[in-house]
Amino acid sequence: MKRISFALAAAAVVVSLAGINQGAWAQIGPGDGAGMGAGTGAGTGPKRGAGKMRKMDPERMLQRMEANLGLSAEQKEKIRPILQEEIQEMQAIRNDTTLTRVQKREKMQEMRDKYHARIGEQLTAEQRQKADDMRKKAKERWEKRKNRVKQGPKPTSDVK
Repeated sequence: MKRISFALAAAAVVVSLAGINQGAWAQIGPGDGAGMGAGTGAGTGPKRGAGKMRKMDPERMLQRMEANLGLSAEQKEKIRPILQEEIQEMQAIRNDTTLTRVQKREKMQEMRDKYHARIGEQLTAEQRQKADDMRKKAKERWEKRKNRVKQGPKPTSDVK
C-alpha cells in the first residue's frame, strides 16, 4: 500500500512540474529568441518541440524585429518583401535534392548573410548595431549548443 501511495505521489509531482513547464513556455514573448528574425524563423514559443521545426513566417519574423529593434511602419513595409524573398529562396534550397547537406548549409549561410545585409540597409545605425549584436549572440549560443552535442551527455552520478 505504501508503494502505491508513493507512486501516486511521485506521479502527481511529475504532472505538476510538467504543468509549470508549460506555463513557462506560455510566457515567452515576441522578443525572445535569437537573431534578427531572418534566420531559422523558429520564432517564439517552444524551440522546435518534439523535433518539429516551425514554418518560417515573414510576419512573425517582422513582429520580432519590430519588438527587438523598434521598426517604423515604413521600415516594416520595406523589409517585408525582403523576408518573403528570403523564405522562398531558403525553401528552394531545402527542396533541392541535388545538393548535399553540407552544400545546403553553406548556401543557406551565404543567403542569411546576403539578406542580413539587405535588411541592414533599411535600418538606422543604432538598429543595425543592435541587430548585429543579436546575431552575434545567437551565433555564440549555436556554437555552445553544437559543442555540447559533440561532447555528449554529461555523466550522471550513481544515486541509489
